[in-house]
Amino acid sequence: MPLQLTDAVTFLALIQTAVALQCYRCVSSQPGCGKELSIRLERWHTCPPPDQYGGENFCVKVIEQVGSDVVITRECLMILRHSTRHREKLPTVQRQNYCQPGRNNDPKNPYDFSKTFCFCNDKDGCNNAPKQMTAIFTPFVIPALVMCYKVLLY
Repeated sequence: MPLQLTDAVTFLALIQTAVALQCYRCVSSQPGCGKELSIRLERWHTCPPPDQYGGENFCVKVIEQVGSDVVITRECLMILRHSTRHREKLPTVQRQNYCQPGRNNDPKNPYDFSKTFCFCNDKDGCNNAPKQMTAIFTPFVIPALVMCYKVLLY
């Protein structure tokens, strides 16, 4: 039985939905989005795909010291890249389970220690944890989907 074009398009759309990263998107001034995140009050949001400049998408947790207050922002990296407030401070190195202070545009003082950016993309909603955690099964998800697709073709 040949695979119809509409079936292939539907299958690819399901794969895109299945592999799209979902993150918590909130600020600590909202109920349930402080140092401890309430999964009853906050939900995951699908992150937009990487833009024309490419790069990998991450869930980001920004911990910012503003006077005596600590402001926590949870967001998708692609959203933060378009936010003037965060774009200029984003660290140039962004990788899984990695936290780094924000950057300054001053060669004598390259880091902004009032902001810390933590990145993760190993599982949906990974920007909820106080410390980044790694899932073991993630590298196997895409190959498993590809194998399922091949089985459907034959």
